[in-house]
Formats: sequence, structure tokens, C-alpha cells
Amino acid sequence: MTSTAAAAGSTKKMKVSIPDATFIREMFSSCENPITAINQFQLENGLQMASLEPVLPLLDLHCISRVQFHHSVIKLLLDRLSVNLDNLGREQLEKLLKHAFSQISHKELSPVVLEIMKRLNPVPAHYLKKVAGLPEVYQQCSIEVKRQVWENHQGLFGDEVRPILNKYIWEKDIELHKSGENSSPVAPFFALAPRKRRESPVIQQLKDMIGLSFPLYQMMLMFVKTLYQRNKTAHFCTLRSDMLMCFHDCKIQDIYKQDPCHDFAFYIQYAVNEKRIQDKILPKLREFYTKTLTESTEHLADTAIILADPYVLQVLCKEVFSCLHAMVESETLPRSDEKLHFLLKLINLGINAWQIVDSDSTDEPKLSKITLKENVPLLMCCLVEDVMASEMGTRYKDAAALNLVSCTAKDRLTRRLLLYYIATLAQQKSLDRLKQLLPLIPDSISELDEVFVHVLVSHLLQYTSVEWGNTEFARAVFNEFLTKYCSDEVVIRHVLRLLWTVHGHLPAEHASAVVEGIKPADNHSEQVRELYVQLLERVAEQS
Repeated sequence: MTSTAAAAGSTKKMKVSIPDATFIREMFSSCENPITAINQFQLENGLQMASLEPVLPLLDLHCISRVQFHHSVIKLLLDRLSVNLDNLGREQLEKLLKHAFSQISHKELSPVVLEIMKRLNPVPAHYLKKVAGLPEVYQQCSIEVKRQVWENHQGLFGDEVRPILNKYIWEKDIELHKSGENSSPVAPFFALAPRKRRESPVIQQLKDMIGLSFPLYQMMLMFVKTLYQRNKTAHFCTLRSDMLMCFHDCKIQDIYKQDPCHDFAFYIQYAVNEKRIQDKILPKLREFYTKTLTESTEHLADTAIILADPYVLQVLCKEVFSCLHAMVESETLPRSDEKLHFLLKLINLGINAWQIVDSDSTDEPKLSKITLKENVPLLMCCLVEDVMASEMGTRYKDAAALNLVSCTAKDRLTRRLLLYYIATLAQQKSLDRLKQLLPLIPDSISELDEVFVHVLVSHLLQYTSVEWGNTEFARAVFNEFLTKYCSDEVVIRHVLRLLWTVHGHLPAEHASAVVEGIKPADNHSEQVRELYVQLLERVAEQS
């Protein structure tokens, strides 16, 4: 190296014989002639090429500074070095990294170090530890290096993942408040096919962050489970399945083959895609379920989370009602149907997922005997009455409906089935049955699931003045049902969404009374208040 650089080696700030700021200060403080010192420094540390000397004055004439020139040369050398690095073996790369790592914080030279680390897999642990402690350097690292840092520094991974998970929940919230197409029979939340759902940028970004690292995948699942436990947000259950099946879609076996719940999730998501549970996959589901309860109880929480996915519960409830309708036609009892029993067990595990995660339980939540012996038969009685009302024009009786609704206060499974039944009635425009059932709900069910409210409102949005002109029905929906829950931020947002479209179909006095009755309270968010003001203005304009 040059004599100037060698002299600089005596200072502690010097690294790999490159003069730094400390050297420059010492040089000027000790020199007799600054001009001579500068010329000497340029001579010893500039590019030593005979062909270059005649060009430098020309660069000066074009006002190209030495800094600009040197930066362009560095970029050219970095590009060439990157090509040469591809031809080096691991041993050579490690030696090169050992000599170059001291320049990791040097702005111009750090890209060289980062390129070397990018090509090393794995990067020696002590280098990763140092990178984790240098925020500016860490941010510049390639995703290949960051993955290795994350595997040993969970906090850094959490910092990267948290905003992405928040965005995922935000997007789900947006989906729940879409009005959808007027002609669509399906609620917007359930309209998108599972594979399309997994192609979302957020899911793809999480997949790219994990890469082929199963430890990062496990860490991701742990974050999802923790957030679900903390927030009780069912969308995290959807994310757990979406992440697993995204790796399956991309054929990344390093990840999905190691997930013990893969086969179960695969068949469940197949059912979601088909919108029904075919008989051919039932043995597969039953086999995994039995194995989980007897041999792999440590996987019970993950199994429950997969079943707590709203898309999965929707399909399971649909299949239960298919079984019930078949039993009504064949005049058989629910206690003798093994498929129905198994479906009810799956739903029961799903709706108890949060309790299982929160208590770290490995015990299956037992299916209540009352559910099978009393509540499900009551539900069948309602289905029989529906058939008779449709085919024979008979009137609905109050006994079965009243008993069914009253038992939901203590039976969460029956409550889930009842709410699905009500959403189905809304889709079928069974006004008389809805008039009977809706006013009974608030006395037994203290809060409503947001996905249910979304589905119900999505179906009610399809109604015209023909349906809303039925005053008793309109009062049952608004006065005796929805407004009872408007203290809940989630419900009032959906009610505002409904009134925005249908208030014109209601009698003017009734519409005004309903709008006045849902006036936001002090505990409601600013967003709800703004939506309410906009609704008032819309009603005033059209009145």
C-alpha cells in the first residue's frame, strides 16, 4: 500500500489501510504546507493509471469533480466484482468477507460486503449478530441475509411483519364493508375464490419474507396465534390457512410438508373452494381429527384455528343444513346421522378455538348432549315449518322458534347454526319467518359476529321497495333487531351501510325515526360519526 496509507495505520481509526477522516485531520495539523500535503495525498491515493493522467484536466474543464469521478469508478468496479463473486467458492467468499467486513459501515464499500454476504448461505453467525446491531446496515441487507438475521432475532422479524399483518386485517375490514354488486347473491366477503384470495400482495409479501426458512414460517404462525389470542380476530385464523396453502400452491415443499396440519388444511380448503364437503374427503378429515385427539394433542390448537376461519365455518354450517334438509325429506332423526355428528364436532372445535389457544388446552371441547337431543331437533322443526309454509301456505308457529332462540344463550354451537339459518332466510327473502325470529334474538344473544352481520346486510341490500314496503318486516329488522346492537361499533357501521342504500324504500317517517335511533354515542369512533353525518345529509337531500 502507499506510504501515506501506511502512516495512517498507526491511528486506531484506520481499517484495512484506508485513510479516513481522522487521518486527514492529523495530516493537516502536522503538515508544513497544506498544498503539498494535498498533492501528495492525491498522488498516493488516486487511481494510478498512466492513461488516465491526460484525461483528468479534461474532466476538470467539464466541471466533473474528483468525487463524482471516483464514485462512477467505484460503481463500475462493484458491478465487475459482483460478476466475479459468482465464480468464487464458499471458502474464498468467507476469506473475502473476513477481510472486507470491517468496512460494512462505509457507505461506498458496504455494497461489496453485502454482496458477499448475499452469496453465503449460511452466513457465519457472528457476522449476522453484528449486522443485527447495526440498523442502517441491516436495512440495506438483501432478503436472503435478512432471513438469516430474523431466524436468530425474533424481535426484528416481528418489527418487519407487524405492519404487514395490520394491513392484512385492514384489507379484511374493507372487504366486510363492501356493498357488492346489486345482482350478486353472494356476500362480497365470501365471493372471492380461495386461490385468488391467496394471491393477494400481502400474502405474497409474507411468503417472500419467509422464503424456504421453516423456522421463519413457525415464527410467523406463532405471531398469528399470539395476535389471535390477544385480539380475538378470526381473520388471523384465515391467515394461518392462507399462508400454509400459499406455500402449497407454489409447491414449496420445504415449508408445507413440514406443517403437521397440512393435509387437514388441504382437504378443508378444498371443501371451501367447492363450497361443500364431499363424501370422499370426510374419511380423510375424520382420520386426522381422530389422530389429533388421540396421538397429536399438541396440534389441537392449530387444528381449531384452521376450523375457526370464517370461510371454513360458513361451509361447515352449509353442510350441516344440507344434512338436516336431507333428514327432513327422509324423516330420520339427527342422532342417527354420523356425518352430522362429525360436522357438529368440527364446528364446535372451531368456535372454541380462542378458548383452546388462550388456555393452551389439549382437550377436545365436548359436544353437548342437549345440542343433539333437543336443539338440533328444534332446528329441524323450523325447517319442516318452512317447507309446509312454502308448499301448503301454513302459518309459522311460535313454539319451535321461541325455544330454539332461547337455548342459544347457553349453547354457542346452536347460536352459530341459528345465525347461519337467519342469513339463509334473508337470502331466500323469507319475510314471515324473519319477522318471527329477528325480534327474539336480542333477548338471547348479547353480541353479533361481524361476518354474520356482513352477510345479513349484504342480503338485505338486495331487497327493493317490495320487501321494505312490508312495514312489519321493516320494523322487525331495524327497530326490533339491528338497532338493539348499535352500541357495537361493528354493527352500527353495517347498519349505516344498509340505510345508505335502502332508506329510500322505507316510509319517510320510519326512515327518519330509524336514523335518529342509531345516532352514534360518545364511545363511537370519529369514522362512524362522519358516516352518520353523511347519511343525515343524504336522507335530507332525498326527502
